[in-house]
Amino acid sequence: MAETNYTIDVTPENINDVVQMSARVPVLLDFWAEWCGPCKTLTPVLEKLAAEYQGRFLLAKVDTDANQMIAQQLGVRSIPALKLIVQGQLAGELNGAQPESEIRRLLEPYLGAAEDNGEEEQAVDFAGEVARARAMGAHDQAIEALQSAIAEQPDQLSHQVLLAEVLMDVERLEEAQQVLDNVSDDKLKAAALGRLFFLRELEGFESAESLQYRVAQDANDVEARYYLGVNCVLAGEPDAAMELFLEVLQKDRGFKDDGGHQAILKLIEMMQGDPAVARYRRRLFTCLY
Repeated sequence: MAETNYTIDVTPENINDVVQMSARVPVLLDFWAEWCGPCKTLTPVLEKLAAEYQGRFLLAKVDTDANQMIAQQLGVRSIPALKLIVQGQLAGELNGAQPESEIRRLLEPYLGAAEDNGEEEQAVDFAGEVARARAMGAHDQAIEALQSAIAEQPDQLSHQVLLAEVLMDVERLEEAQQVLDNVSDDKLKAAALGRLFFLRELEGFESAESLQYRVAQDANDVEARYYLGVNCVLAGEPDAAMELFLEVLQKDRGFKDDGGHQAILKLIEMMQGDPAVARYRRRLFTCLY
């Protein structure tokens, strides 16, 4: 689907940016597919509202055929589905081709006053600019835009977290750490810190394909399971990562000083607000006790 100033197409590469954007402006995730008739009915309604509200919320469109993992992680079982994210948390949801009145009812408690929407509109435009630059591999452009934004608004911590994410995209990990060290909001930077932790774990290690082979060949290869789990986290496959880390925890708590347990805690921390977290906590508790 074509993007506009107030809509963005979600991909595995920009999903973290989109969620972080919810610290500035509500994000309405629209889960759809080309074959879905009710989705086609809902689309013009959503685009009309996005244009009408002019940046007071960001319409983030998720093609479930192309992004099955994202849909699974967010608990989408049927489409169309709408999920409203505010401050990184699920604030509400609707299923099916809802009328315009119901969508307004979902949105309006979280929208700023119309006369105050200038800053939010700029935020939507800026987030879209950065996300598109990352998707095209124009990381230097994204970094420059973020550095300029931070210079103008040094108290806007979400820009700093996003800068750290882009620096991680190009393996500038020490710079990313320095940026995050200056962010005082632990909750805001939790996902970025988690990603940084797992990127550092994987530095210089063998490929995912090699690790998969080792796992298939040796049921007791704890090291391969751990690092394949790290790969899964970074590939946006937390369920697969959780299973591998649980295996490490069950087979050898001495590996990396209880590394399986620590990796699960880090995964849970970076996925704050995700419906899967409660399930992960239950699995961990069962495994430990």
